[in-house]
Amino acid sequence: MPRLISLPDKHDPSSPRRIWFNPEHVVSLIPKFGSNGTRHTFTVEIKLTGIPAMDAWLGDYGSRTDADNVWRAFLTSITTG
Repeated sequence: MPRLISLPDKHDPSSPRRIWFNPEHVVSLIPKFGSNGTRHTFTVEIKLTGIPAMDAWLGDYGSRTDADNVWRAFLTSITTG
């Protein structure tokens, strides 16, 4: 049975997850960090086999370090089963 990873909904992070993907289908991941001076937004561009690349929101954080920690955890969730 395939292992699936879920992505949070930017507009309602507490809602049930709507997007799921099989990590075996990942072609590329590109982290994107933005900041408004107080909050750090983390998105990742995900390219999966057979579909165009998409940006997935992974959260808003109080520091770049917090966002980096989420990036590392996200990579770990994809590469370990």
